Amino acid sequence: MDIQDVWRRKYRIPLETPRLLLRPFVDEDEGWLAGLHLDPEVTRYLWEGADTEVKARRAAGVLVQLDQQMCQLGHWAILDRESGQAHGWTELTKLRPWDGPSDEIALSYVLRRASWGRGIATEAAGRLLQYAFEVHQLERVMAVTMAGHEASQRVLEKLGMCFVKTLKSRSGPVLRYFRIDNPSADTIAR
Repeated sequence: MDIQDVWRRKYRIPLETPRLLLRPFVDEDEGWLAGLHLDPEVTRYLWEGADTEVKARRAAGVLVQLDQQMCQLGHWAILDRESGQAHGWTELTKLRPWDGPSDEIALSYVLRRASWGRGIATEAAGRLLQYAFEVHQLERVMAVTMAGHEASQRVLEKLGMCFVKTLKSRSGPVLRYFRIDNPSADTIAR
């Protein structure tokens, strides 16, 4: 067993909440992920969606393949514990468009429309945030939303994240940055 397999078994584990199961992506997730890419309301505040089913399936396939190579961070499918139905995904990843330290980690999430307004994003992202602090012992976690995405900003505020600043991205959209520090006094200094 190589080191990547060891790390993946240690860190890419299923997580649970009262209503949800979060687990790393599997090949069978490509179908519902393609559906997310095709929904213009879901992708409205994302960098890009897909305008054809072929492009959506290709994007979903790439997302699953890349996630299956992740060892510590990555995507977790958000599944209903009772029905097994996919609500969307949540993610921990390196934060790219940030002018802070290169090791900043960001929390994100995407839900299908039928799952909006039910507290699912807050529950799933909250569980992944807990995992980030307890298992990875991160000092802080960041999040970024487009300025007009008020529903996502409310989720971040419910999680205890604080607004940091607004920046205009190179590609045009205005972004709002949020952060939360690890509440544990036992945080390992990095």
